[in-house]
Amino acid sequence: MPHLLQTPFDRAAEPDDELGLEHPLSAAHHPNDNPDYDVPRLRAVPPAKAPHHWWGLAADGCYIVLEAGKFLMACWVMALGLPLMFLLLLTGGQMDMVFTFLGSLFGGFADASPDRQYTFASQATWCLLALATAIAAWRLPRFLDVVSDGLNDWRKVL
Repeated sequence: MPHLLQTPFDRAAEPDDELGLEHPLSAAHHPNDNPDYDVPRLRAVPPAKAPHHWWGLAADGCYIVLEAGKFLMACWVMALGLPLMFLLLLTGGQMDMVFTFLGSLFGGFADASPDRQYTFASQATWCLLALATAIAAWRLPRFLDVVSDGLNDWRKVL
């Protein structure tokens, strides 16, 4: 999987005589002089290895950072939206019931002792992190395919 793009600036300049194209009308290769005349072909010249420059690595790094940011933001939006969707499912889509439930939950939170507030907040944080991690693990293969296809393409479309 190549991680670098080859830009016109990365290619080495190739002189025209290295192409090995023989002129078809030269005397030695004229069809009337040689009964076994074959169409002239280009000689197999191995391509020169393109030099790797820092801007190719920087471009790939920026692309990976942007795609990873989009991926993580989508995972967090899903992780924060799933509990809301679960509450809407439990209440049958009635928003007043959702707010009543949230009001009773957080009304009890304000009246609780600091020990219980800390315990509830830490457990809610761990549950949210576990949910976000599960969503990220579920979506990771697709993310890797998108990044791999984007690195193979010469145009990195966001």
